[in-house]
Amino acid sequence: MSYTEVFEKKGILKIFLIAFSIIMWMFFYKASGISLTSLIVFNLSDIVNTFLTLDFLFLLLLFPITSAICIALSVRKEKNLDLLEVFLGITLGFIISFLIFKFSANFWLFVLFYLASHLLLSILTYNKFKERDHLNSLSNYANSKISILLSLTLFLVIFLVILPNQASYSQKMQMGMVEVFVGDDIGNWLGTSYSISKASTSSVVNFIIDSEEYKELQKLKDPVVYNYIDFIENIKENSSAKTSTEDFDRLYANLNTNDIKNQVLDSISSIPLMVVVNKFFALFIGILIASMAQIYFSIAFSLIGLLYVFIFYKVFNNGAIRDE
Repeated sequence: MSYTEVFEKKGILKIFLIAFSIIMWMFFYKASGISLTSLIVFNLSDIVNTFLTLDFLFLLLLFPITSAICIALSVRKEKNLDLLEVFLGITLGFIISFLIFKFSANFWLFVLFYLASHLLLSILTYNKFKERDHLNSLSNYANSKISILLSLTLFLVIFLVILPNQASYSQKMQMGMVEVFVGDDIGNWLGTSYSISKASTSSVVNFIIDSEEYKELQKLKDPVVYNYIDFIENIKENSSAKTSTEDFDRLYANLNTNDIKNQVLDSISSIPLMVVVNKFFALFIGILIASMAQIYFSIAFSLIGLLYVFIFYKVFNNGAIRDE
């Protein structure tokens, strides 16, 4: 089979479809604003704002298309020709995406592993197709393999990106955890905590005052009892009174936000598990994020990806689908 067929009408169409599929999900990737940094530093507001958008939903739906096209291309006899079409299509797609969307240099590391995983996928699919000429079993096999390959790709990229600056990324994650517990304004956080404490105290005091034992105690004429009753009444009055901003500032006159955050940070850093995590942070985050991604890959490629494979197989092979 001549390699000039790649540049004929049908070959160019296949390369264009691969490239266009990458440009589509890259558009939604950039539009969603998802970033590795927000995941690492536990920026919950950014994570939620990203995951609950239509852009992110379309990214999840369109991401398997490229892999499905590569699988559909690989169920023929011209292995080298298919590999060349996959290589040119993916390369062209990311080059155009870079010119349009301007992603970071670290993203090229993902591109390299992504390309390698799909070339390997094409070889595995081709060999499997030779063994058993059934599209259904072949698609399940190929989709399971690309899920593993992409998870491994994500792990390697995250590990290699974080490893040179592991201490810095670990510090950012711990600060992110501080923000989760404390937030930007520790005064509001402590104010809420103080109000809850007052409400709890007031509830306990009211329970004591309403009890039969306390009412009987009030009937006794004893100086010690009088002092105790006055003490309870003072607590009731103080716990029921509203606390103004001035009162709160007076109660926490020595409050220093940075000092408190540093104390929380020190507490987090001293946890035995965090000591181990800090030492192997790149490995820990790589496994964590790749494991979460594996859940998506397994679902997406077994459901949506399977449908895409059937569609593109029919397109590329003139509807000659042989199934079990």
